Amino acid sequence: MERTESILVADLCDGDMTALAILVNRHKDLVYRVAMQITKNADDASDVLQDAFLKVYNSINAFRQESAFETWLYRIVVNLSIDAVKKRKRQQESMASLSGVSDVHQSRDAQQDPTRQAERNELQEWVTQAVNSLSIKHRSVVILHELEGLSHPQIAEILDCSEGTVRSRLHYARKRLRVLLAPYIDVKGKQEKNFKPSKIKQICGQLCL
Repeated sequence: MERTESILVADLCDGDMTALAILVNRHKDLVYRVAMQITKNADDASDVLQDAFLKVYNSINAFRQESAFETWLYRIVVNLSIDAVKKRKRQQESMASLSGVSDVHQSRDAQQDPTRQAERNELQEWVTQAVNSLSIKHRSVVILHELEGLSHPQIAEILDCSEGTVRSRLHYARKRLRVLLAPYIDVKGKQEKNFKPSKIKQICGQLCL
């Protein structure tokens, strides 16, 4: 008989390492997926995966089960991912300072490359770039709601903020994504007579519109 989350948590509190192994096996894909979506870096996502379950093991006795285990795990993963993004940004700024080359200049050079620009005509590339351009707090809300399918109350609990804040951030993020994706819609509209913006909605699952 398969053990429920609550039983696994209780068993882990009693020192049952098999319970931890089962929890890892059940949730490792979710943890890596969310970490990768936020950090956009495979190494950072792998580190978050390891650190998240280490934190679960070390903090399991502090988990009161007032919320679902998965909700608690989401909070751990999001916080670790945000820390990883900030850490990598500091490292990049430090390296740029030493080399005398800023990330901004590198980004501009990339945008001026016609070959790379041509490769960005696909919807997935546009969406990825648009989401990546959001601030970490807005990106987290979009990922949790639009990609993970979590409700406003769940996200509020994970991010430790009010539901109103979640709605506000989501509204801003959607508005910003519409602006960022407008060039794609315009280009596709000129290229394809039958193209409709609703196609983006179907593919993105309401991420953009």
